[in-house]
Amino acid sequence: MDFPFCVTPDLDDAQVHRFHAHVNSNASGWHRKWTESIWRRHQHPSNAVKSGWRGEDDHKRRLIHFYDEYDLEGRDFVLRRAYLSLNLTLPAEHIEEYRNAIADRMRHGEWRRTGTEDLGGLMHDVYRRGDLLLRLAHCDVHPEDARRNKAPPSNYRNLSLSLLTAGTTLPPGWDERPWRVFHEVGLRKILKRGTPHLIEPEAIAEWLPAQVELGCGPSLEAGIPELSTLHRIYGVSHPDYSFVFRAKDDSLLDVLASPAAKYAEMTNIYGACMLAKSTGFYDGLVDLHRRGLLVGPVITNNFDCQCADLGLPEISLRRYDWGPYYPKVEHHPAAKSLLVVGVHADRRLVQMRARDQGLKVIFIDPENYVGPDGRQINYPVEAPQDEDLFVRATADVAMRRLRAAIVDK
Repeated sequence: MDFPFCVTPDLDDAQVHRFHAHVNSNASGWHRKWTESIWRRHQHPSNAVKSGWRGEDDHKRRLIHFYDEYDLEGRDFVLRRAYLSLNLTLPAEHIEEYRNAIADRMRHGEWRRTGTEDLGGLMHDVYRRGDLLLRLAHCDVHPEDARRNKAPPSNYRNLSLSLLTAGTTLPPGWDERPWRVFHEVGLRKILKRGTPHLIEPEAIAEWLPAQVELGCGPSLEAGIPELSTLHRIYGVSHPDYSFVFRAKDDSLLDVLASPAAKYAEMTNIYGACMLAKSTGFYDGLVDLHRRGLLVGPVITNNFDCQCADLGLPEISLRRYDWGPYYPKVEHHPAAKSLLVVGVHADRRLVQMRARDQGLKVIFIDPENYVGPDGRQINYPVEAPQDEDLFVRATADVAMRRLRAAIVDK
C-alpha cells in the first residue's frame, strides 16, 4: 500500500479553503490535521452487561489507539501518515485465536518480514507491505502493566500489534498514551439518568441566551456518518454495544489482509467532512449567534469543521493532552442555559460544569437514529438529570421551530 493515500480527489476551491482555514489549524484547541482516538474496552463489574464480566477472574482488555495525519497533495485530500495500535490482554486460548487470525490475514496480504525491534522493553517482529510497517509482539505480561504491578491472571497473555507508515516518527511518549488513559484516567463515572422535563422547541426561547454543546446529531443531517460508525470499523463493539474480545468478531484485523480497502473505510468519515454542506440547523445556529441569542464558542467533540466554516468560534473537547482529556470549560457569563444538541455520552463533564455554574441544561435529541442497515436504533441520552429540560426532536426540527417562534414574536 502506498502513501500518501488519497481519501477524496480533486477538491473544489471552497473545500481547499476549508482545509487550509479549519483543518490545518489549531484555533479550536485541536489541530484537526491530526486525528486521534483511544478506545479502552475491558471487563469490570460496572460494565458487566456490555463486557461479559462474570467474576473476579474476568480481565479481558482491548486497547485501540490511532493517530493519523491528513493533508493536501495538490487538490487531493490525503492521509499522509498513519499510526494504529491494538493491544490485547485475553485468556491464552483467545490470544492464540488472534495469532492464528493475524497470521492468516498476513499471508493474504503478502507481508514480508524485515527483522525485529525493541519497543518499550518488548521485542517485536517487524513486517512490511509497501509503505506500511507492521510490528507484532507476544508476552505473558505487558511491560506497561508490569511497571504498575498490574499483572492479569496467570492464564492470560498479551498481544501487541501496531501499524505505521514507514518514516513516521511518533511524538515522545505517544505509544504510552493509551496506557496512561487506561491506568490513570480509569473508568468514567456515569451519572444515573434522571427524569428531565419534556418541553417543546419553542419553550427554549425563555432560556436564551444560551451556549451550545454540539454532538454528531447535526453532522448526521449534513451527511457525515455518526461517530459510532468508527466503533464498527475499528471493531470496538458489536451493534448492540457489547465489547469485541474475539478474533472472529474483530473487523480491525481486515487491515492486514486488504490495507487499502480498510483504510478507505477508516478514512471515509473524514472525506465526508471535507465534502459536507451547511444545513438548516447550522444556518439557524449562525442566525441565532448573530442575534446574540447564542453566546460564546460552540463546545464540540466534532471534527467536521461545520461551525468554523460558517464563522462560529469553537472549543474542542477531544484533547488527550489533558489529564482526563477534556479541558475545563468556563461557560459564557451571559448564558442562561446550555443547549446540548445530539450529544449522548462522554461529554457529561461539560453539562455538570454548566449545572454548577447555574445554567439550565437543555437537551435536543430524538434518542434514535437510522443504522447502516436502515433499522431504527434506540439511542438514549446517557444521563440527563431531573432539573434538566429535554426536547425530543432532531436538531433540524427543533431549530426550525425555535427560529419560527423567535421571528414571529
